[in-house]
Amino acid sequence: MPQEMPSRNKERGTATSGRKPAQDSRATEFRRELIEWKQTPESSRPSLRALARMLGTSHQLLKHYLDGLEKWRYKERHRMATEESDQIFARAIVEGRPMTQSEEQRSHACAIAVIRAKAGCLLLESLAKLKEQARRGPLHPTEFKIVKIFATQGLPGAQELLQKCLRDGVMKRKPFKEIVKDTPRQRSETFSSWVERIWDECAKYDTKIPAVITEELLQKYSQSSARNQKKNLPVSSSRPAKSFRREKAKLATPQNVEGGGTHAVV
Repeated sequence: MPQEMPSRNKERGTATSGRKPAQDSRATEFRRELIEWKQTPESSRPSLRALARMLGTSHQLLKHYLDGLEKWRYKERHRMATEESDQIFARAIVEGRPMTQSEEQRSHACAIAVIRAKAGCLLLESLAKLKEQARRGPLHPTEFKIVKIFATQGLPGAQELLQKCLRDGVMKRKPFKEIVKDTPRQRSETFSSWVERIWDECAKYDTKIPAVITEELLQKYSQSSARNQKKNLPVSSSRPAKSFRREKAKLATPQNVEGGGTHAVV
């Protein structure tokens, strides 16, 4: 019986096919080259396509690593700080002693680095969503303010997005009546839930909200948009109209109201 040839995966110590083992992956090399490339002034560095040719890879793959470079750097900081903190604790446990003052200080610094790395990843994810939203059109005024905060904090990529927003402008404010028309009441939706959805839309467009909102007012604005929107309203009852004064404390929320204060649904 012929001897069975060992599989290629077994020879290389891999359990799955189609993926290179860690020692053969060039991801770390590409990322290091990209970090050095970004630190080089634009006037003296090669184009990304030229860099890809120099590294013997495709422009598409290198662009993929470039897009996720900052997030990878935050994850690396998180990993390194976590490992260092674990080593400090492990050393003290193995030696059967409490941590020294310098070890405690270093452990505290590692904990701060871990928190910052986590926060950085979350901020980059939020920034990526804003970039995607900006590709579809101008941002809402509130989103534009967030971009300015990110740019002030030096978040990578925020300054470029801010410049785009300044060129494209922001989405125009919507009058309250128009927001109500574009946010019709859904079938079986409570009045409280409807008002909350309207408030959310007002926050996006930085819209002034009336100090007093009644069900009759919202239905009037909603019905003035299209006749078929009446189908979204729940079936009217012959019983007396419900009073919403009891929900005043729950629905009252600080919003951007002329004259200040809170809004109450009455």
